[in-house]
Amino acid sequence: MQYVVVDLEWNGSYSKKAHGYFNEIIEVGAVKVSEDMRILDKFQCAIRPVVSKKLSDIVTDLTNITAEDLEDGTTFTGMVKRFTRWVGKEPTAILTWSTTDLLVLMENCRYFYGRQEIPTLQYYMDFQAYAQRRMEVDSSQQLGLARAGEMLGIPEDNMSLHRALDDSLLTAAVLQKVYDKDSFLQEIQTVDEEFYKRITFKTVIIKDLDDPLVKRSELCFNCPECGQNMKRKGSWRFRSRAFCAEFSCRRCDKRYNARAQFRQKYEGVEIRKKLSEILPAEQEKTTENEAVAAT
Repeated sequence: MQYVVVDLEWNGSYSKKAHGYFNEIIEVGAVKVSEDMRILDKFQCAIRPVVSKKLSDIVTDLTNITAEDLEDGTTFTGMVKRFTRWVGKEPTAILTWSTTDLLVLMENCRYFYGRQEIPTLQYYMDFQAYAQRRMEVDSSQQLGLARAGEMLGIPEDNMSLHRALDDSLLTAAVLQKVYDKDSFLQEIQTVDEEFYKRITFKTVIIKDLDDPLVKRSELCFNCPECGQNMKRKGSWRFRSRAFCAEFSCRRCDKRYNARAQFRQKYEGVEIRKKLSEILPAEQEKTTENEAVAAT
């Protein structure tokens, strides 16, 4: 199997056909990598925009791409044909730095082909997620490509970041640094109908406490000190995207703010729970506020 690292640049504009905001791809860069991590070939293609020929100031400032640079570019469908020939017939896994580029590519396929399936896409990996795990970076924060390169000591000499080919080359360099055959192969996903359903599923934060997906047992909290089941004080409130309430432990004479977030994902409900101790000074303030509210 060969691996193809892909990076895109796009221009956002309003489209009547899309009935809203549309991210039109204007540049594609790709690097073909062998199983033994050798760079085999490079691909670069400029695409002449048709939805809006005016590039946003953000795109121009970020990429230094101008409308004049794209005048001789090909069409999106022309790019797909060129890219398909370049990839060839060997089994190929497409890698992108996070799923954002993949979703934009699907968006353009829907617009120009009337379907979201991407030609030549047989296998896929969210390489950003894989690299972050290999580098043992906290998953609560998304690791940027430039930062990953910096952390791995990859020189950026003569590279223009936020240009498709150079970003692909930097991604490929990160791949060479973090690659582990066994774990890497486990992360590659087969692209089928379920893959598209999963990748387009929008995670929903459950806001209704009576929702059947909210397990009442997950709304219980044990004291971090003694392990005893704590008693909730007051009712649950939904704020900051989670259910919040105060709990107290009679044995330890401590009070805690508890948070329970229920996220409905394609695979099921993901539950995130957190406890933070209410310090004595905060307890006094809370008591004062309760006294004022009672009067």
